[in-house]
Amino acid sequence: MKWNNLQWKLRMIMFDCYQVLMGGVKKDISIFCNNCIGAFVAHDFRLPFNSPTVNLMIPPTDYIEYISHMDEYTGIDMVSIDCDKSWPVALYGEKIHIHFIHYHSVEEGKKAWYRREKRISKEKRFYILVETDGCSYEDLKRFDNLPFKHKVALVHKSYPDIKCAFKINGYEKIGAVTDSYRFHPILPVRKYDQFNWMKFLKQV
Repeated sequence: MKWNNLQWKLRMIMFDCYQVLMGGVKKDISIFCNNCIGAFVAHDFRLPFNSPTVNLMIPPTDYIEYISHMDEYTGIDMVSIDCDKSWPVALYGEKIHIHFIHYHSVEEGKKAWYRREKRISKEKRFYILVETDGCSYEDLKRFDNLPFKHKVALVHKSYPDIKCAFKINGYEKIGAVTDSYRFHPILPVRKYDQFNWMKFLKQV
């Protein structure tokens, strides 16, 4: 068995025990994120994917547009567009670029998106913005100013004026929070574990 696979199994046992001790996270919450970290976090806590932003990437500016007007975008069409990426890309509502990084086609990604869109909680929503994929300071400010109670921006350095920012150590020289799902060389912990997800997700 590869060490990463063993780390993953140990991690799931660790999180299961953690939830038993702390009371667990409610299964009906919806986690939104501009990249795969939201799905990783949901998986850690064995949560269903009650959000369409799973196994994909949305550029930060587009992601903020989407979550700012989610009700207006819900259910509208998305179309495949040509681009130089090695994965399928769609345009949602003529404005939001959705990169279906872990899907074989836009059609496959669309089916998953609309299926999970129907599961979105009306009240129990959590928003994550990862400072990557061209995320600008202006994007962070816009996200910080959104009237959402449960939100966090994972950033590569301290931003004293961004109230929802949480610095993930180790990315200061990179300038962005990339691949924060990677395991520690030995321990069954990922880089994004620096943030207290249990405390965050138990706010409802």
